[in-house]
Amino acid sequence: MPFASLLQARADGEAPWRQMVRTLVAVALCWIIGEATGLDETIWALITALIVTQSSIDQTFATARDQIIGTLVGAVVGTLAITARLVLGFYWPIFCIALLPLAYMAAVRPSLRFAGVTLMIVYLLPSHGSNPYWPLTERLTAIFLGVIVSLVVSFVVLHASARRRGFLTAGRMFREMDELLQAALGRQEMWSELEARNDHCARNLLVINECVAEAYRENWGLLEKRHPILTVLPALMRRMLSDTMLVARAINAGKDRGGFSGVAGLHTGLSHAYRSLARRCEIHAAGKAHDKPYRPGREDVLSALPTLGQDALPEMHFVIALLRQDLRRATDVLMSTPESRAKDLRDMIGK
Repeated sequence: MPFASLLQARADGEAPWRQMVRTLVAVALCWIIGEATGLDETIWALITALIVTQSSIDQTFATARDQIIGTLVGAVVGTLAITARLVLGFYWPIFCIALLPLAYMAAVRPSLRFAGVTLMIVYLLPSHGSNPYWPLTERLTAIFLGVIVSLVVSFVVLHASARRRGFLTAGRMFREMDELLQAALGRQEMWSELEARNDHCARNLLVINECVAEAYRENWGLLEKRHPILTVLPALMRRMLSDTMLVARAINAGKDRGGFSGVAGLHTGLSHAYRSLARRCEIHAAGKAHDKPYRPGREDVLSALPTLGQDALPEMHFVIALLRQDLRRATDVLMSTPESRAKDLRDMIGK
């Protein structure tokens, strides 16, 4: 197995272990802080840490955001419900009335699902002492403690580079697109099998999008300055996958017609471009893209791009020209200088 594939498999396999360790650390820290500060409702900090802590920073942020918004909404409704209970003397009718709008809000906007949970925590659970509002304060404090600890742990404990994983996934995707095109040009597989390959590549594209979102969190919004190529990587890979599948469809549609001879010979030059771009992505993943000149370079890739003969089908001329154009763009983007700006790279790929 190639070294890059080993790195990718390792990165994919680390996610469950990373989340497990982060969750245990977050729960332990919440318990220690709760005990040290004398927090009576520490259990809610532990439960919150268990819910909020995820394997990626972006997922942790999203869950934390939902938890905070839901907690605030539930706390307001819970405070009103407690006040109504003290004034009117009813218990269950007031709870049902308070829960109705929260249940509707959770159905319309799932991110508010924690509002109903918070209402139950502050209203249904028994309170101690003469002040009925004090348990609400303690429980909300514990919930926010769990959120804060989870966010800190996500940044500090087993921090994984989303940039590295994004480029490794892009490199793997280039190699899979190369295999897809080879199968299409060689007419080795049925169309359903080529579609299955495309679906697998599309799943990699989703991973790249997740990695970019994660990298924005890791870089505190400065990703476009620090790693501009990564910001345009999803658009670039989406375009390359679309072109590859377009060529595969044209080959499949025209394989029984005249003008198909010579198409299979295109693979050598196209494969060289795909593999070179895959290698370039792996160099970016290692953080060595600008350390020294690497081969094959830009001109090596572009000079190897093949052209069709005049006897080829018109639709094949069109799709191959489209693929060649976007391979040139991909080469220019992935082999751009460190001073390149994200805006210029977007313009380069026509986004």
